[in-house]
Amino acid sequence: MDAVTRRAVITKNEPAEEAVDTAHETAVEDGRGEERLWSEAPDAIRRDALRALFVARDIEKRIVNTVNSAIRDRHLHAEAQNVVITGETGVGKSEIMKRILAANPERRDPETGNVVRPVLYVDVRNSSTPKAVAQAMLVQLMTLNGVALVDPDELIGSTKAVGVPELTRRVKTQMMGQGVVAALLDEFHNTVSDNGTDRLNRIANWVRDFAKSKSRSAAKPDGDLSEIIVFVLIGTRKVERIVDPALNDELASITPYRVRVPRYRYETDDDKEAFHELLAEIDNELPFDEHAGLDKPALAEKFHVATFGLLRQLGIIIVKAADLAIEDGSDRVREHHLHAAVELKRGVLESHLMSAEAEGEERRIVENPFMPPEAVERKRASGKRGWKP
Repeated sequence: MDAVTRRAVITKNEPAEEAVDTAHETAVEDGRGEERLWSEAPDAIRRDALRALFVARDIEKRIVNTVNSAIRDRHLHAEAQNVVITGETGVGKSEIMKRILAANPERRDPETGNVVRPVLYVDVRNSSTPKAVAQAMLVQLMTLNGVALVDPDELIGSTKAVGVPELTRRVKTQMMGQGVVAALLDEFHNTVSDNGTDRLNRIANWVRDFAKSKSRSAAKPDGDLSEIIVFVLIGTRKVERIVDPALNDELASITPYRVRVPRYRYETDDDKEAFHELLAEIDNELPFDEHAGLDKPALAEKFHVATFGLLRQLGIIIVKAADLAIEDGSDRVREHHLHAAVELKRGVLESHLMSAEAEGEERRIVENPFMPPEAVERKRASGKRGWKP
């Protein structure tokens, strides 16, 4: 066990509920905070830290740089250069996208009162058609910081009789008006049907037409820069079928960026080192006074057995275990907390695997490799008379 004592930084002159929930091994001496032990922080603050738990990966930097490059270079190309990001369900794709979104907040222009939204994020629902995706985009465009500006049901109702080309035109007009430079379409594999290529063709053509449509004129033969909006298609490997050159070479030609987010392996020495480093970083961010040694080889191997190297699964287990440790007043996460977390969250863990693009049929049952708490040995009755009904 690492005996390094860690502390929470609680902002002075503020209620405890509004304290900063960041873990540090050393004091933050910036004149704003006072160093205190995590055990001295209210449980609500510590649980807030768990909700905010996030550890950046190298792949995140690559994805952010790729998306930023595609946005920055819009003026260099006649059409947007789109991005495809794929990976199994649970490897952390959506979390990376949410961080890109958080770095580009929406707001109202103080002078015009208009909504300014650099990045549009849409979570694509199951079995979505081009029209359903366009409707979801329009609904999201009619919100500001999570608050609907118009009634969503009425908005959807007003588009029922509208064809896909006209609806797409309305969506793009709104995006241009709000200054959208990138559209993040998460879970985009839900647009793909497994029963043929007809639907694939419709989706591919819709994305292509959306990306390539321009209001051209003699003065601006390539259209206006505001019309060049980068599409980021995020999902499982099915998304790659939409941008397959054999299916739609035009769409493939304007989608040059392909990034695959892998799950953590545990086979080679390099695999193990990377996984240990991840666990060490997570351990360092947990709101406890002492490290739990999550990165120790024996415990790290158990983590991989229980999670298959998927970040979502790892987060579910560690956050719940930490919650249990806070509840019982422990100074750190212990193995019996991890055992209990797997048992309590087994349904959630296994349901996520069922929806994943599994790499083997064995990935359906979650094994609990963690040691349970030691059973309390009860002494034999001494012969004292007991209660009778």
